[in-house]
Amino acid sequence: MTSEDVRSELERVPFLPIRLHLVSGKTIDVPASGTAWMLQNFVIVFQNPRIHSRYNMLALRNIERIEQVPEEP
Repeated sequence: MTSEDVRSELERVPFLPIRLHLVSGKTIDVPASGTAWMLQNFVIVFQNPRIHSRYNMLALRNIERIEQVPEEP
């Protein structure tokens, strides 16, 4: 996965929730704008959008694909 692939999804207007599928089989949801940030070769996904102390740091090479997921009502 390239940084531009991920960046385009994170900067989409309006934002659509996405699910990152990792090569390990694990998935990480990005439910709202501002809950994930791009670094040069990593994506940081915050577990709680109000408190940025808990997060997952994902190497781009470990992201297999991106899926758009429906918003929760």
